[in-house]
Amino acid sequence: MNNSGPRNIAMVPSAFHPSLGGVEELVRQLALEQRRRGWNTSVAVNRWPRNLPAQETIDGIPVRRYSFRVGGAGGLRRRLAARVLFLPTVGALRHDLAAQSVNLLHIQCISCGASYCLAAARALRIPLVVSLQGELTMDANGSFQKQAAARAMYRRVLAEADFITACSKQTLHEAQDFFGADLAHKSRVVYNGVRLEEFTTAQPHIRAKPYILAIGRHVRQKGIDVLMRAFARANIDSHDLVVAGEGPETGNLQALAGELGISSKVFFVGRASHDQAVSLFAGCSFFVLPSRHEPMGIVNLEAMAAGKAVLATAVGGVPELVIDQETGLLVPGENIEAMSAALTTLAQNTSLRQQMGAAGLQRVKLFSWQSLADQYEDVYRRVLEGRQGDS
Repeated sequence: MNNSGPRNIAMVPSAFHPSLGGVEELVRQLALEQRRRGWNTSVAVNRWPRNLPAQETIDGIPVRRYSFRVGGAGGLRRRLAARVLFLPTVGALRHDLAAQSVNLLHIQCISCGASYCLAAARALRIPLVVSLQGELTMDANGSFQKQAAARAMYRRVLAEADFITACSKQTLHEAQDFFGADLAHKSRVVYNGVRLEEFTTAQPHIRAKPYILAIGRHVRQKGIDVLMRAFARANIDSHDLVVAGEGPETGNLQALAGELGISSKVFFVGRASHDQAVSLFAGCSFFVLPSRHEPMGIVNLEAMAAGKAVLATAVGGVPELVIDQETGLLVPGENIEAMSAALTTLAQNTSLRQQMGAAGLQRVKLFSWQSLADQYEDVYRRVLEGRQGDS
């Protein structure tokens, strides 16, 4: 980053492996790229489930877990426990950061660890970078809608952060509207990315019948129920629908398949590891992201990296990635009729799928982790030099 040698970065995501999801994979890939560059990047994350080890190394990345309790949620007993544990947990985090000579703290997706990071960063007098990942609308529990304490914490983090990045223009606008003040002087968009070589060398998942792929958490925001209703209406005989992932809506979605009479054509394959997901992308005819809300949708990039056409809803930051009629088809959110028509178009037109897949493969090169690591490096340099100038 500068002539003084590699920096020591601690990233604090909302969740990390063995949990699977967009933020988890973002942090893993960014940390791997940074460590390839000689940076001492580590991860600090909530210890959940509690039987996970307090520390371990995952893919060469040092990971430490802490009891990041949220005081604004749950009953009185839970809130009291959070208060009692707050200072000791901050102390442990501060001790570990100091022992690692961490000189920059980076929150990836504001969640239960944010207050602890603020306190530790203040105590150690190190800068704090915050990356927004659509928390305000994509939190499955609706924490920011339900809890005044969560909203206050979100505003406090935005106010005290040295710099803010967002995974899309829409996410940044959403945060600024929520904050109620201009953040332009200390913010920029840094999209999430994809490791292209993983997809170009992947072994495709093979099934007896060609398949359309949907993958993601089974929560209402992801709109998988909308996709299933559209798939039933389209009555596509040439393809099955493969739904990967799991979540609180899995049982309801399986029941819906029965109600719609498509159980023989919809396959729920469960939780997919990263390697399994890559294989599913490589083997599908095309990919669908039917979200009701979506800050960006890293899965869109993964589909494009596999050379696949994308059918997605034109919500949130998705239109910033998927170019309608060029790399895929965009339809209005929750519009079953429009999605059904788009499913039919792509299922019946092999040449169109191939044309869009090739265009997507060219576009996705803009979102390599090498490029995104460069952008984060610029952010880190800016805040570190700013702190030096203030001292």
